[in-house]
Amino acid sequence: MYTLSAFSIKHFLAENWQRKPCVLHNALPNFEDPLDEHDLAGLAQEQDIDSRVISQMDGDWKVTEGPFTEFEDVCKGAWTLLVQGVDTHIESASLLMNAFNFIPHWRMDDLLVSYSQPGAGVGAHIDQYDVFIVQGKGTRRWQVGDKSMKYAKYYPHPKLQQIDEFEPIIDVELLPGDILYIPPGFPHKGQSITECMNYSVGFRAPDQTELFQAIADDLLDSDKLTRRFIDRNRTYIDRPSAISPKDIMLLKQLLQQYVTNTQIDQVLTQHLSKQNEYLDAFPLETPLPSSYILALINQGVTLQLACGVRPVYLDYQVDDEFIFFINGHKFSTSATARLETSRLLDNHQTFIKFNAELTHDWIELIRELINLGYLEIVEED
Repeated sequence: MYTLSAFSIKHFLAENWQRKPCVLHNALPNFEDPLDEHDLAGLAQEQDIDSRVISQMDGDWKVTEGPFTEFEDVCKGAWTLLVQGVDTHIESASLLMNAFNFIPHWRMDDLLVSYSQPGAGVGAHIDQYDVFIVQGKGTRRWQVGDKSMKYAKYYPHPKLQQIDEFEPIIDVELLPGDILYIPPGFPHKGQSITECMNYSVGFRAPDQTELFQAIADDLLDSDKLTRRFIDRNRTYIDRPSAISPKDIMLLKQLLQQYVTNTQIDQVLTQHLSKQNEYLDAFPLETPLPSSYILALINQGVTLQLACGVRPVYLDYQVDDEFIFFINGHKFSTSATARLETSRLLDNHQTFIKFNAELTHDWIELIRELINLGYLEIVEED
């Protein structure tokens, strides 16, 4: 397990989150890398994993996208291998993400892992998402600039956006276990001093376009009846081409009535639970029967969320069922099982032992989650 040390979450959320960058020295004491460069190279050879090598030699930038069959031809000069979504493939990497669970699951994106040669980096750039950059083995220099300044963008390579150099407000060399937090919009630049591993815990923030698209998709995929425009109190007009402010107001109210409907809450929750198609690739080849799951729960069993699985649910639910989502898939159980279910969803590992409140339907839900590969049985030593 990875646990943040000498770190006040309340102070960070009040002073830094989405406000200003900061350096957390030795936030993960005695840090051990969850993987090494050989593991990372192995992932970069997989067909369904997003990977790339960014290199620079004599001012010439190159970006090569995976999967890779060999690295000799692309890993030249000062180069970096980057692999996305490592938390869905390696359990120890998923545990590193759990150290940042003071931010809710729906805001989390994935874990980007990089291995860099001395002098390597991706150049000065700006991201539009929050990120914690954990330093693994080696040393890397990071510079962060002022968000309020304007920076010209350019492309030294068609797949690599950079900005002009900036005056740093943070200039630091990170050692293993150090963390750099960068909010959206702050220019930054990292360069390896020695060969090193870095772990970027990224977050997402949906924009209005994405949210409205989710609502529109739900409308198209269902037979929901929606309200139609009504204008019973229309008055005489002599300019038929003109749309009046009152008409626009009524149209906006029509949209607001739909968007503020409580039924939309679960639609948005389902959308925000979508993480990675790769999560759905690991169902059990031989599904476990109900009798086996019941026997395990009768004697007591520890269950854990599989790599990269981050369930979400609405904190307020008043219906007779408790609904939650994993990677866009809807699951439900009785409202009376909410406490036991949320305990399972909110913790990496949970010990379950049969009691009178655990119904047959709830045990069937556990069986379904295990057979789908979202829950795993922790074998005792």
